[in-house]
Amino acid sequence: AIQAVVEAQKMLGLDDEANDHWHESLEFQTEMLSLCNNHVKEGFIGDRLGVLDPTRWSEATEWLLEGHSADPLFGWDKTGLWEPPKNLLAGNEIGRIILERAKNSAVKFTKKYGRKPSLAVITVGDLSRYEHANRRVQLYSNPSNSWFTKTDTGAANGFDVTEIHFDASTTTTEDILSEIYKIRDKVDGIQAMWPFPEHVDSARIFNAIPVPKDVDGIHFVGQRELGNEDVYPPVTPAAAMELIKEYKVDIKGKHAVVVGRSPIVGSPLAYMLRQAGAAVTIVHTDVDKETLKELVGQADILVSCAGSPGALQAEWLKDGVGVINVGTTFSESQDCLLPDIEGDIESKASRYSPVPGGVGPLSSPILFRNVAQAAWDQMEGNGEVSATWDKEPAYIR
Repeated sequence: AIQAVVEAQKMLGLDDEANDHWHESLEFQTEMLSLCNNHVKEGFIGDRLGVLDPTRWSEATEWLLEGHSADPLFGWDKTGLWEPPKNLLAGNEIGRIILERAKNSAVKFTKKYGRKPSLAVITVGDLSRYEHANRRVQLYSNPSNSWFTKTDTGAANGFDVTEIHFDASTTTTEDILSEIYKIRDKVDGIQAMWPFPEHVDSARIFNAIPVPKDVDGIHFVGQRELGNEDVYPPVTPAAAMELIKEYKVDIKGKHAVVVGRSPIVGSPLAYMLRQAGAAVTIVHTDVDKETLKELVGQADILVSCAGSPGALQAEWLKDGVGVINVGTTFSESQDCLLPDIEGDIESKASRYSPVPGGVGPLSSPILFRNVAQAAWDQMEGNGEVSATWDKEPAYIR
């Protein structure tokens, strides 16, 4: 890629301009190319580049006008040529707005309390879904907003993030519990990355995380059933529901089929859909193929979170179905992210979230939104601000 830049410079005569802002060193050129790539990736709408978002156009217009009155869509091409398809449930712009609001809340929190909202992330072993993390960041996101670069994302948005990694072969349940007990009064939020090795007692680990610090919502369903409405939602299911809400997908009274049953995605997502008024069926890849095909074909809303490419076929979908792709897998041979559903989803679905660019861009922003809210909630709850808090981050709450 760097060589291509050098050749382009020669073709355009840029190397003859004596630019004082460009250096010949490989390190400089690598850094500049990386920054350019990151800038381009900020233009993703769903799985597409080269499209424009009217919200960002309006923001840019208002910034350029500096308060002067004019149509914020001045100059906008109203033919729809540069817009994404109407049936695409893209998460990029929603995620950008959520993260920006979380950042603003973190800045206000820091000004008020002299410290940043803080998160501790606990991982045991090497998670299989992180195997291609670096490549996924290179292709689809940036260190300032990626799920796979939480320390960098936190630093870029006003949060302190501590990532704690345990060796899977030598770490015991007691080792992890000891670490949680040591840090849980020092941070605002704790995220324990599922799954754990078989020899680790995951129930004891999750139970050691106080509900007010449970920013990835492992206690969500149980606490909601007990009537606690203030518990933080699990991040990925909340991302799927955010798409549904923002795009006004009608799910009340509809038959929603959730493919997947993990305790951090499938199960809580089914609960959320049920609470939103859908009639929910949960299936999984252990169900025989004919039964799976039949149930998928009955869905008004299909939410796939199996994490198994080709587990479902687009031809099984009924016409007009709404599809939320949650489960994704990186294919090393194809060098891309694959959904659970194989085939032409767009030809069957009335609306669908793409892979990449659907649910994924919302996960990290919602995590940091939860952390910001947890920080404010805990400071409010300890009596220090009960008489003075002006509820600046109310939109976060």
